[in-house]
Amino acid sequence: MKPRAILPGIGFGSIRFGMEEHEVSFYLGDPDETEVQDYGEGGQANVLYYDELGISISFDKEEDYKLVEISFDSDNFILYDKISVGMSKDDFLQAIKDLKLGEYSHEDISDEGYDDKELYTFDDININFWLDDNALSSIQVGPKWLDDETIEWPHIDEIEL
Repeated sequence: MKPRAILPGIGFGSIRFGMEEHEVSFYLGDPDETEVQDYGEGGQANVLYYDELGISISFDKEEDYKLVEISFDSDNFILYDKISVGMSKDDFLQAIKDLKLGEYSHEDISDEGYDDKELYTFDDININFWLDDNALSSIQVGPKWLDDETIEWPHIDEIEL
């Protein structure tokens, strides 16, 4: 199977940021599992897990339970035709350099009880890359932000149907 394109700031395929749970389920069917995550101080998200696709999809209470994050945990998806889960750390670092993705922060989380876990965060494009044992294990994408409080929801014409 050819990997599906991850569309930064938009989503993938017919799935786009800003959708509600029933809209996502229309395209993907019922999830394998659901979870409510509490972030404290009233923060909460509903998370749908689609194990066969290798994704989880989060709907944030603060955004009226609209789709605000997708985590890609399998090589069924590809970002910028170069980055996919499973690639080595060296190949990943070369890809982000070649793609000129901009400034990022890097955090080694090994000290916090996670063995060989690292996080690369690209705030400008709202993408996080998680590495485990020197391999890319997850790509998290979210919508574009106009400022600290305003999401730029994608338009229907930005979707590949």
